[in-house]
Amino acid sequence: DLTGPILTVEGEFPAGVHACLKRPERGQLPRQAGRGEFGCRGSAQGLQGPQANRLQRNSIFVGNMSAVLFPLRQLFKLVLILVQALLVLYGAYAAYEIRLYPIKDYGMIIHEFDPWFNYRATEYLAEHGASKFFKWYDYESWYPLGRPIGTTIYPGMQMTAVAIWEGMKKIGDFEVETPSLVLATLQPLISYLKKAGWKYLPALKASYSFSPMSVNDICCMMPPWFGTYASIFTGLLTYEISRSVNAGVSATLIMAIIPAHLMRSVGGEFDNEAVAVTAIVATFWLWLLSVRTPKHWPVAVLAGVAYSYMVAAWGGYIFVLNMIGVHAALLVLLGRFNTGVHKAYTLFFIIGTAGAMQIPVVGMSPLRSVEQLGPLMVFLGYQVLAFCDWQRRRSNMGAMEFALFRVKMIVFLGVAIVGVCALLYPTGYFGPISSRIRGLFVKHTKTGNPLVDSVAEHQPANPSMYASYLNLPLDFALLGGIVSLWKRNNGFWFLCLYAYIAQHFSGKMSRLVLICGPIVAVSCGIWCGFLLDQLVEPFLLLLGKKGFETGEEVKAPSSGKNSGKELKEGGKQGKDGGKASKKPKKNDGTADLDWTLEEWEEERRPGGAMMLGRMLHSNVLQAIPEENKAMYREIRTQMDNNYGSILGRCVLSAVLVFYAFNLSSLSVSIPNFINHCDSVARSLSNPQVAFMSRDRQGNTFIVDDYLKGYQWIDQNTPKDARVMAWWDYGYQITGIAKRTSIADGNTWNHEHIATLGRTLTSSEKKAHNAIRHLADYVLVWAGGGGDDLAKSPHLARIGNSVFPDHCGDDDPKCNKFSFYQDGSPTPMMAKSLLYKLCQHKVSPGVKVNENLFKEVHTTKYGLMRVYQVMNVSQESKDWVADPKNRVCDAPGSWYCVGQYPPALEKLIAKRKNFAQLEDFNKKGGKSAYTKLIEKELGRGGSDDL
Repeated sequence: DLTGPILTVEGEFPAGVHACLKRPERGQLPRQAGRGEFGCRGSAQGLQGPQANRLQRNSIFVGNMSAVLFPLRQLFKLVLILVQALLVLYGAYAAYEIRLYPIKDYGMIIHEFDPWFNYRATEYLAEHGASKFFKWYDYESWYPLGRPIGTTIYPGMQMTAVAIWEGMKKIGDFEVETPSLVLATLQPLISYLKKAGWKYLPALKASYSFSPMSVNDICCMMPPWFGTYASIFTGLLTYEISRSVNAGVSATLIMAIIPAHLMRSVGGEFDNEAVAVTAIVATFWLWLLSVRTPKHWPVAVLAGVAYSYMVAAWGGYIFVLNMIGVHAALLVLLGRFNTGVHKAYTLFFIIGTAGAMQIPVVGMSPLRSVEQLGPLMVFLGYQVLAFCDWQRRRSNMGAMEFALFRVKMIVFLGVAIVGVCALLYPTGYFGPISSRIRGLFVKHTKTGNPLVDSVAEHQPANPSMYASYLNLPLDFALLGGIVSLWKRNNGFWFLCLYAYIAQHFSGKMSRLVLICGPIVAVSCGIWCGFLLDQLVEPFLLLLGKKGFETGEEVKAPSSGKNSGKELKEGGKQGKDGGKASKKPKKNDGTADLDWTLEEWEEERRPGGAMMLGRMLHSNVLQAIPEENKAMYREIRTQMDNNYGSILGRCVLSAVLVFYAFNLSSLSVSIPNFINHCDSVARSLSNPQVAFMSRDRQGNTFIVDDYLKGYQWIDQNTPKDARVMAWWDYGYQITGIAKRTSIADGNTWNHEHIATLGRTLTSSEKKAHNAIRHLADYVLVWAGGGGDDLAKSPHLARIGNSVFPDHCGDDDPKCNKFSFYQDGSPTPMMAKSLLYKLCQHKVSPGVKVNENLFKEVHTTKYGLMRVYQVMNVSQESKDWVADPKNRVCDAPGSWYCVGQYPPALEKLIAKRKNFAQLEDFNKKGGKSAYTKLIEKELGRGGSDDL
């Protein structure tokens, strides 16, 4: 049928169109057209006389049409590229704009708890420099012990902020005028989109001024900046997996506003995850790019650098390292190991590990920590596999010979690893698995550590949390994975791994829902890109894009020849280029396989997973009836090359777009998703130290009790004052109030926190006997809601884990320190210092003994109360401040640990070290709480760890 032929992109006729520009000799089979020329395909039998003339006229018609369609196709592509570029820019700006609600509502204020420590550390780094920063022993926190900041911090975020600060100072002030062409082009478009209801659109100005920012302002603005970068890198990662620009654009737009990413990256949320998510996605993208083909391995250098930055930014680097390590191992199992993959993983591991070990808090852990030994084993395995391949090429091994040789080498490696581990294990060389990491691999929601169990974000995520933080994109994530099955490139398998691991880990720890954000955005983006590609495809075909041809489907195995892509043994290009390589030896058992190489393959590798995969693939193809293959080819050819079919697809695309955005549920669900994201962003804008509230008339106002309370301490107490409070507030005490705190969110010393918990939940007089040697003021959060009374059962429980006499071993959960169902306190709670400090002159009959604790400040709405400790022991305070009473790791060293004053020796002697697996504390028996949790889980209560 010669009616309605369609011109192809390269000037090549689609299958089934028999025409040729140069008329062939009668009875001669016309040659097939090549790139840039017109020719014919098919049989010339019966094409004589009028039929041959008709062919020639059609070929001339098609040739003339090409001159018309080619510029139209290029114009269509240009418009499409322009739209995609504008959408990427819009997504980048939307990611920035949606994170600015806190800045607009509250100004440049650091949020919550941990960010205050990060900000304080950044200020110290900016003022004192890197050398002093990494030797900074902070005696204003964890009093009286102190904390070595430089060796316990992930400094990447602080160093980034200071680098930006220094760069801004060098750039100085300047002003840039917006080109008139940009204003004339974009202002009408932005005005139209705003009227159409689009959010997060910029207001173009005639000029933009730049001036250096303070460290505080940079710390507040970094999360929105990095939110933009994370969105762009997510788009690049999506493109690498799908090779669809539309998918990459869609993922960029989704990642820009998805709540799972917003939860740690709004303005002022100067927390590690705000920077780390960007580094995670960048590392994953560069890794997949480095293993796209055997020639892309040099990109692994950048992947290693990105991973090093990721390590410097966040302790969750273990997730990134193991993700890539497992993916590298999976590539071996899939038969995709080659010299390119070997070089890529080797470079990534060496550069990444070397960079990670420069971070003091990491040190030698990549070579010692059980959590990181897996990727190390993969690295060693890769070297053995590379050696096997070298021997195969040198000795020209056959399939069976090579398979046996490789098994022997792997067994040898396994025996060697077991032997080394057996020698090192008794020496204590290997570090233990922390309780937080351990909690990711157990079925229960309790770890046996009351401190870890008390943190809400360490609890499992529930379905409502997934629905809130992943929302609409989660509904389409699975569909994105399904359509990715068609390609099954290296990125697809990484997608599967990431999805499984993110789902598993977030199900164990709710804060890890944030790592689900990128993978859900990628998967949903792939599905959206697939749909958009299908909608746009007929228009490109109409304008001459090359469609499906008979020779494009995957062939069943035949003689073992390839299509010109195959490389010869050893991975080198054959001299003839397009010719098939030499046939494999008979004992290879590969002569019946189709060895057409995929993009990720380098050579024919006999005797391994690659060969097994080929055999399985060949058997599957052979099982498909030839009639079904022919029908598939015929349908595809008709759809892509018949003029009527293509016009029908164009009409269908237009109808589907109209239906989707006007009549289908998407017309409602997409705006609802955007509004939900906007609502979440606004709800996350409260800085914790201040928040919005409404009066009875519905007017909004800012409640800043916490901020004002800390500022009062800064302005009204001595500079050397020590403030006792529950560890949650330690970072804010040192960051806002600028006073010494007793403990904070680092939670590195369980016994010290337990001492604090026991003291606050003890009776008033008993608590004062200890507090007078440690603090000048006591601070509590009151007023209901999530105040200290709501948290107090956790305080008592943690105290009891180290002081068994506090609640008693018969009550490991400290149920005697709680409230009755009617809201009244139990006797133990009613007598406690914490209850009296919170309810002083609030509940009837509750008053603090002012000879012990004097109320000096209560904020406007009663949310924070500050008490002065009476009869403070100046002797103990002076003793702690004396450098002679600190224990240094070496004479003249900066690492000198403070000690408890002698007056507290009896209290400290009562402590029973809490047995947990962290390096700093491996001694001591299990607490009653730990034994109870193990009994409830059916693990028994033995003292063996």
